[in-house]
Amino acid sequence: MKELGMGTQDNVILIHGISAFPLLLRPFESYLRHRSFHATRWGYRSLGTSVQDDAARLRDDLAVYAESDEPTHFVTHSMGGIVLRAALEGMTWRHPGRVVMLAPPNHGSRLARIASYFLRWPLPALADISDGPDSLVQRLPEPICFETGIIAGKRDMLVACESTSLACQRDRIVIPCGHNMLMFHRTGMRETLHFLQYGRFSDEARRIEISAQKKTMAHES
Repeated sequence: MKELGMGTQDNVILIHGISAFPLLLRPFESYLRHRSFHATRWGYRSLGTSVQDDAARLRDDLAVYAESDEPTHFVTHSMGGIVLRAALEGMTWRHPGRVVMLAPPNHGSRLARIASYFLRWPLPALADISDGPDSLVQRLPEPICFETGIIAGKRDMLVACESTSLACQRDRIVIPCGHNMLMFHRTGMRETLHFLQYGRFSDEARRIEISAQKKTMAHES
């Protein structure tokens, strides 16, 4: 895997989740900017729009990046990863980069399915990220041309850890964190940086995850 190294000034586009806004990703943006990436935030309304509506606008904004000889990377939180997957469908990239997805409902969310019964009108995107068999997220192609890393939250009550995985993923880790705190968690930021640089998460993160699993097994026994 290609190692980018420091000082690349590669583009990194950060995309928030449903019912959130770009300002929430400002600490993450600042973290990456101070480590020699040209990070920017991309936002969408969520209210009254579907995943495909937001993806169409993102696809238009990405056209210039797709033609560039320089790589473009992405960091997404929650439904932002699904909006990105929908936007990438059918696109051709001259130099695809890397994607880090934080708590993505890649196989849907049970809570989104339940909430969609009551909030379908103001938040139609909830049905798109439902864990129902016919939801949009179940039909989207995977971003196979991008090296993809996934960070799941062990204490995530909104998206189950097993729902975050993709067949095409290069790496995946679980950190002891809730759903929304993944946007601010120092370990999550550090491991995102590591993946953007090296195409994998750190050995330290793997040791911590294995240690946590052993403690959980010992407690259950």
